[in-house]
Amino acid sequence: MDKNLAWELLNEISFVRVAGTKEELRAANILKREAEKLGAETVIEDFEIEGASISEAVLEVLEPEYCSYPVIGIGKTKSTKKEGVIGGFKYIENAKDANLTDIKGKIVLVQGRTMPDLMKKLVEKGALGYVAIGGDFYEEDSIKHELRPTNAFGKDVNIPGLKIHIDDAEKLVRSKPQKVRLVLRTRKTKGTSHNVVATIEGTDLKDEVIAFSAHYDSVPYSKGSWDNGTGSVTVMELLRYFSQNRPRRTMKFIWCGSEEIGLVGSRKYCEAHKDELGKYIFNINFDMTGVTIGYEFVCCSCSEDTLHAIEYLANIENYPLSSELGMYSSDSSSFAAAGVPACTFARLQTRGGAQIHNHHDNMDHLDPDSFMITLNFVARFADQIANASVNPIPRKFADKVTKLMEERKKWLGGADKKEEKPKKADKPLEKKTK
Repeated sequence: MDKNLAWELLNEISFVRVAGTKEELRAANILKREAEKLGAETVIEDFEIEGASISEAVLEVLEPEYCSYPVIGIGKTKSTKKEGVIGGFKYIENAKDANLTDIKGKIVLVQGRTMPDLMKKLVEKGALGYVAIGGDFYEEDSIKHELRPTNAFGKDVNIPGLKIHIDDAEKLVRSKPQKVRLVLRTRKTKGTSHNVVATIEGTDLKDEVIAFSAHYDSVPYSKGSWDNGTGSVTVMELLRYFSQNRPRRTMKFIWCGSEEIGLVGSRKYCEAHKDELGKYIFNINFDMTGVTIGYEFVCCSCSEDTLHAIEYLANIENYPLSSELGMYSSDSSSFAAAGVPACTFARLQTRGGAQIHNHHDNMDHLDPDSFMITLNFVARFADQIANASVNPIPRKFADKVTKLMEERKKWLGGADKKEEKPKKADKPLEKKTK
């Protein structure tokens, strides 16, 4: 493994590469080129993604005093007529039933996750539209204008939705609006995204497969150096290692597209390869490594035995690892949902540290030596699994993980997208939260 080559590749793919764009495909071709240089059979697998094109998004207070607020539209919600909808206003805070008793004919301001059950209640109780809150009071002004494009959870939502920055939401509530106008003009779109898949065939245990994965797409505004260029080059360096140290078991190296819009690439991969997933004994995913000031973390969607084995090796190797069982907001969750034990390794920021999902996600706070901390440990761990005489990973899930998988199926509602992936320093997906 070579940290200098990894950093060269990280620099090369540090450009905005949003799902379904020509820039995402450009990054896919770079990864394919590098994998082929290492002698791995590599293919690009296309898949269709659904999106939304927002042509107009307006939020105006008409009474008592006119004011308009900067907003963006929420995809996969209901388009209004050209003139929009006009009604009263209510801030429903935590969306408990007590908040929803008098929302008929009103536009409501909501906080937290706008889950399908809440959307259903809003429609049933006659709300005309909703406005979700995003952002942070203490963000610099340039970031406040980078509200992350959002799609509704679940299937198409039969109510129009907008997103507003929390600064503006506070001003809106304090103005005590009596009459509000909401306009959302949107249409469904389709596009093409890509997974990059490289394979190293095992020697004598080639019918058992270990899958390494990382997403390589970014969000708008962001070069995605940390999220998740670092995970992408981690997988490439593992490919370099195992191409030079051929394992007994077969290895798949999967760079997933469209993770940032709901783990779509990894879910599409599992759907396309469902007949062979019975051979996959473990998925090791990476989502953000290499930050200078940070800490090592793993979220395991597998058995307690596997979690404890990782913790045991971490202590043996003097590797300071925070660990837990759960469903992390990243591509490991797709493999777990498809029946493959999985985990996500990350090196996460401390509070006030490096940022993701805005223009600050670049190379500034990343370090090749810190990058090697995660990589070196996982290489040793994976090498043991790859060359063990007997598969050491039980094909079962802890009760907590099973419960979270069931909850995840419920809130996903068959969607191809999720609302918003949280900052990875927050609590992992225990459903979310990608």
